Amino acid sequence: MSLAVMLLVLGQAAAAQSQSQTAQNNAGGDATSSPAAGTQAASLPATNVEDRRDPVAEALNPATTVGSKIPMTAREIPQSVSVITQEQIREQNFQTLKDAMQYAPGITTLQSDSDRVQYYARGFPITSFLVDGTPSFVNSSISVTADTFQPSLAIYDRVEVLTGPSGLLNGFGAPGGAVNLVRKHAQKEFEASATLSGGTRGNSGATLDVGGPLNPSGSLRGRAVVSYTGANGIQDTTNTRNKVLYGTLEADLTSTTLLRVGASYSEYTSNEPWIWGIYTNGTYGDLPRGHYYGAGWNRDTFRTTDLFAELHQKLGGGWTAKAVLDYVYSRSTTLQASQFNAWDPATYTGDISATNNVVSEGKTNIDVSATGPFTLFGRTHQATIGANYMRMVEHQSQYYGDPSNLFSVTNVNLLDILYPMPVFPGTPDTTSRNNTYAKQYGFYGQTRLSLLDQLTLILGGRVSWYQSRFAVDPTYNVFGLTGNSVGNSGKFTGYAGLVYDLNKTWSVYTSYTSIFQPQDNLLTTSGTLIKPITGDQYEAGIKGEFMDGRFTTAFAVYQINQKNRAMVDPNDPTSSHYIGLGKARTRGFELSGTGELTPGWKLFGSYTYNNSQLEDSNSFDTIASPFSSISPHNIFKLWTSYRLPGMLHGLTLGGGVTAVSETSASRNGYTATQGFYAVVDASISYAFTKKTSLSLNANNLFDRDYFAAAYARGQPRTVMLTLRTAY
Repeated sequence: MSLAVMLLVLGQAAAAQSQSQTAQNNAGGDATSSPAAGTQAASLPATNVEDRRDPVAEALNPATTVGSKIPMTAREIPQSVSVITQEQIREQNFQTLKDAMQYAPGITTLQSDSDRVQYYARGFPITSFLVDGTPSFVNSSISVTADTFQPSLAIYDRVEVLTGPSGLLNGFGAPGGAVNLVRKHAQKEFEASATLSGGTRGNSGATLDVGGPLNPSGSLRGRAVVSYTGANGIQDTTNTRNKVLYGTLEADLTSTTLLRVGASYSEYTSNEPWIWGIYTNGTYGDLPRGHYYGAGWNRDTFRTTDLFAELHQKLGGGWTAKAVLDYVYSRSTTLQASQFNAWDPATYTGDISATNNVVSEGKTNIDVSATGPFTLFGRTHQATIGANYMRMVEHQSQYYGDPSNLFSVTNVNLLDILYPMPVFPGTPDTTSRNNTYAKQYGFYGQTRLSLLDQLTLILGGRVSWYQSRFAVDPTYNVFGLTGNSVGNSGKFTGYAGLVYDLNKTWSVYTSYTSIFQPQDNLLTTSGTLIKPITGDQYEAGIKGEFMDGRFTTAFAVYQINQKNRAMVDPNDPTSSHYIGLGKARTRGFELSGTGELTPGWKLFGSYTYNNSQLEDSNSFDTIASPFSSISPHNIFKLWTSYRLPGMLHGLTLGGGVTAVSETSASRNGYTATQGFYAVVDASISYAFTKKTSLSLNANNLFDRDYFAAAYARGQPRTVMLTLRTAY
């Protein structure tokens, strides 16, 4: 609770500063009002939030559309949201989405090696990912690819995060939350920037970002980004490389019509293995973290091409329409021979998995929506209506090195893995090939009703249809898999929220969200699919906004209920048959403070307490035990920076810490526990001019050795020197 006291004190100090600043603005004839103060008596604020906010506030706490189509500030949203801004990305030198998410409030990063990352919030995985507000499929077999969840941030302006279920734009999925990546768009005026970096552990990078008008009138604009990053891995002889190309064009077809098209290509390579890191005695072992537990031919390659087009149309009366078409093609190749099961601490022997896994995937996403105001009972309200369609086709081929030991090669010396690379393309007795076809479409709507000047009711809902088909190549079916198809029709997920402005600074809110999550490929003893998981979330909180939105605070309490979770059938415990009788509950609270406390002093802090428990289970799971042991009960994150005044005004000092309580992980019946740990980061930068700066960032300053989310070792200390210049 020390963070709560600190944020309340800082909030009051910021409020005093806000009053002083407002008085100065009023004296100068340039007053800026908060959202609550700027609301007219009988109407909601205009949809274009950016036009009425302080520029500094907009940069630090921008309006978001994560989980919605209506741009709203954090104070106007009756759920927990956070934004990793471009300023944070630069100041903390975030290279990938994983870097940014490690400082996002309430987020746990589960990393099994350098390439494969999953994110958890409130005890559940995050399975809803959007780009510019358009949702996309997340499929289990490719959900760990680098370009899906570890993209370079070079082409994105900011990262928006919602914790808790978000079923409005994507009707099915886990209730962990949603992540929206906002692309960089073409500028109205010419801008160019270049970044060059280098550091310890082979870290290097270069980025060129150029954009602006392409004709005298400025009706045609473009932007291009080229980026490269590279680094040595945690283990000896390992490394990662990431190359990114991005281009976008914008055209004002008419005074009311905007067309935006673009494309990106990325290529990510790595030779780090998939590591589980657990001994049979239930510990992580005592080998140096730099030791490489893999074969010399291990390699991951991920290539992704993204083509997109957007049409924005002003319809009159304040209404706007948007149509989006996005196609993503990705191909991944994973060659690996690395630890599969827990190993013997006395002999350092264990089992390895030797595979060549090739996955190609095409995803088509279409989204059409309209947003605008309407008048009812003498008051002005806002509404959004829309529909979207998502289709995915995935082809997967797995080639194994030993037909007699397909899943694992036993009794291998893990200190020196000498095993030949599996034959490519393989033979029927060493190969599994399958295809997945999935599509989802639905209709959604949301409205913000101005019940009173200070009271807003938000209602939303979505009706969804989902189909998935799994097909197996009968010739290359070494595991004897069978195909299946599943579907859900006309499923409704609802949302309701209420926001009440206590005054110009504080708002209280409450919200309700329903949950619907299919459980594909989980069969009962009769061969039928178990029913989907259903549930709901209840959330309530208070949010504050100071200094015209430059600093915001939030406190939320929540409870998530789930029922019909899959459990092993107690009448058939040795087979892969399930019953849908499990129940689970998550309770917790979140506290955060974000923005600029005083000119030059910025703070981004959060504390999350989460308790996830099973409420109804069977003999294989203990009631009241955590159902997500990789999600810690306590998460604390803080980053602060201060720009020195006077003659040293070009110098900025920064520092931060992420701390989590105990987590544990299991592998084939063996469990290892990572106790509390804290990682400290620091930075120092100097701005030679408004356009040129030099910064030094140190991550894991004290070189803390730990296991991230209980699976893979955390990154050791790295120091990075970065030169940035702009024109």
